[in-house]
Amino acid sequence: MLSFPGLMKNHKKNRKKDQVDEPADTFEFSPQDIILKDDAYHGSQGLQFTEWWYFDAALNDEYSIQFSARILSGLNLSFLFVRFDIYKEGHLVVHKRKMHLLKDVEISKEKPFIKTAERTIMKGYIDEKTGNLIYDISFQIDDVAAELQFIGTTKGWKGKHEAEDWWVVTLPRALVSGTITLAAQTITVQGSGYHDHNWNVKIFALRNIGWYWGKIYSDRTAITWANIIRTTVKVQPLLVMNTIHNSYINVSPKNLHFTATEISEENGKMIPHVFSLDAQTDTIALQVTMKTVDIHHVKIFPLMDYWRYHVKCTGSVRINSETESIDNLFIAEFLKFR
Repeated sequence: MLSFPGLMKNHKKNRKKDQVDEPADTFEFSPQDIILKDDAYHGSQGLQFTEWWYFDAALNDEYSIQFSARILSGLNLSFLFVRFDIYKEGHLVVHKRKMHLLKDVEISKEKPFIKTAERTIMKGYIDEKTGNLIYDISFQIDDVAAELQFIGTTKGWKGKHEAEDWWVVTLPRALVSGTITLAAQTITVQGSGYHDHNWNVKIFALRNIGWYWGKIYSDRTAITWANIIRTTVKVQPLLVMNTIHNSYINVSPKNLHFTATEISEENGKMIPHVFSLDAQTDTIALQVTMKTVDIHHVKIFPLMDYWRYHVKCTGSVRINSETESIDNLFIAEFLKFR
């Protein structure tokens, strides 16, 4: 379950005496295997929808990056927004974005492929020799550029949320190499990365308060977690654990406990700055504390707020009889619709 001690305290002051807190939602996320086409463009039957591809990576010399391509469609108009952020030691160094009319973009419904007038910005394919899933990312706006390759080391998975939107985590963990360019300096980089894709996200998602998301790596695992906040007292937690060059394990919500504390004001809103994640099953034991290093805030339309965290994660994970330590900086996020 998910708890917010500070936020819940304020909420309970306004509750009726006979109101009872609801437990975590009975809906349970159920991941399944993917094929390459799952990461292609899907579109939606809805009149208004959004679909996006997200990549991030932790790189050498304490750099980290985020790249995304997001489609927004409504009122008979569709746009592609391409965004690229570079961080140093968790602090934002540069932010670039560009908008394209979707009718001017070549985008495939058969494979992961997006090409603007300037370049192919995303191409996903399976290496015929190794069988590895590979993504090439190419980006340039003004004096900021990136040429990055993501090579998957874990098995991807997908699942449908209760609002009928799909989430595919194509690369729970990947090896990343290439170059980033800023201020006329090109830097050779390597590290570890992540890629996911959401589609058929419609206005129904706004019924939720928002969600938390993050991922954590140990030497041989990739742990992807999220909490969809349905109401101030009802949540949908999930956690999927991958092992490198192996499969994945879905952890039931009843075996998860996520706590958000040290709540204080950021950008006019009260948000947490420390998180604790605990998962316990017959074969898995996970205990992690996440402390905020820095936060990058983005306003999405008048009412929505997005905070991208860099969090220092410390703890341990045990699978069967083998235990590994966790001690590194990772990206997490909090999206608040209202």
